Amino acid sequence: MKLLIVDDNPINRKFLYYSLKKHYELETANNGLEALNILNEQDFDVVLMDLSMPVMDGAEATLLIRQSACFRNKHIPILFVTTNDFEHERVRCLKNGGDDYLIKPIDIEELLSKIEFHLHKKQESL
Repeated sequence: MKLLIVDDNPINRKFLYYSLKKHYELETANNGLEALNILNEQDFDVVLMDLSMPVMDGAEATLLIRQSACFRNKHIPILFVTTNDFEHERVRCLKNGGDDYLIKPIDIEELLSKIEFHLHKKQESL
């Protein structure tokens, strides 16, 4: 399974990368626009998306992924991993096509459970 980690903070990217590398193949992106470019060139099974990033935030990137003509991007599970603990931001992310919304600091066991849940759900819908 291959995951894309999208976060502008290098410490957060490294934390997620090193916490998940024994479980999944990983790639990273620094912002939503970079994530879109990577997703247009490679297949992934799940995206871990930060919300607040320069260039393009996670909610905008998610909306563009969901509207994409590229089939593999359209249905990929997108899990928000963010410090934004505001209900209006959670609603915006889910309305734009996010599948889940987790607040940092992240419990890795909970994150692994959420990833597996969404991977299983994706497989059932195929």
